[in-house]
Amino acid sequence: MAAVRTGPLTADQVYAEALRVLDSDGLPGLNARNLTARLSCSTKTLYQLVGNREQMVRGIVALAFADMDLAFRPGPDWATTLRGWARTLHGELLARPYLGTLMTPADRDATVAYVVRLVDALVEHGLRRRAAIEVAGNVGHWTVATTLLDLRAPGQWDHPERFEETLDWLVRGIAEVHGTG
Repeated sequence: MAAVRTGPLTADQVYAEALRVLDSDGLPGLNARNLTARLSCSTKTLYQLVGNREQMVRGIVALAFADMDLAFRPGPDWATTLRGWARTLHGELLARPYLGTLMTPADRDATVAYVVRLVDALVEHGLRRRAAIEVAGNVGHWTVATTLLDLRAPGQWDHPERFEETLDWLVRGIAEVHGTG
């Protein structure tokens, strides 16, 4: 059950409770009836705060990414940083498998903030900003796409060694292309 709140309900509280519902009950638990019961509010209040279901889902995904963002820490060099960043994102997405179903291209902004952190870290490690943007964008796209596909087809491609092998190939290729090896 949700924690007792003081003051008026906010959209962020709705999104946070929705994440708790998804973590405990999965996608079947994400419905207005369940949320309103857990938040002690009416359906009208719920939709006034978060809009329609589609808008609510976008808010949930954004909050999930905001929570994920806290785990990434740059490493001692660009390759370690890149690997750590991709592994962190991959692991966080796997820990919340429902994101594979909820995410759409409309969630691009939620992921951009996470990619920008990688860009900044790569620049700090000596990559030119343009190269860092290209690298972070491509590795970000690969990480999200690969992980979401693994989540949508469990048991078919989601082998941990495959993720690691491909990540190593990407790092070696980036080193060759950008002369950072």
